[in-house]
Amino acid sequence: MKKRVVSLILLAASALTVTLCAMLQAQSQRMADKIIRLHVVANSVKLAVRDAVLREAGRVLDGAEDPKQAVAAQLPALEAAANAELQRQGSEDLARVSFRRELFPTREYDTFSLPAGVYDSLRVTIGQG
Repeated sequence: MKKRVVSLILLAASALTVTLCAMLQAQSQRMADKIIRLHVVANSVKLAVRDAVLREAGRVLDGAEDPKQAVAAQLPALEAAANAELQRQGSEDLARVSFRRELFPTREYDTFSLPAGVYDSLRVTIGQG
């Protein structure tokens, strides 16, 4: 009788653990569906290019009803902003900008963290990356 009770308790605990893990995964996926991450792959001047692309993205997204569609439609403008900054920095590299889904690891920022997962990504590759 004791073994049966212990087995039932362990089974219930296991089921609860699996359910909680599934709920956390679903919550992470809902968050990932609402976020566009910026991924700058570079061999130089990465931060200046990131800032230029973020400024242009702010203009692109200002008042946009569908941020993902707005970003995808304005890839040439975002790429132009990245290349203009590269030129200002005296770099001969060229930037390529794309919008796609990418796997990201967990990332800790000063005030929040983003869980690992697949996110929409505005990817900026400078030179050979």
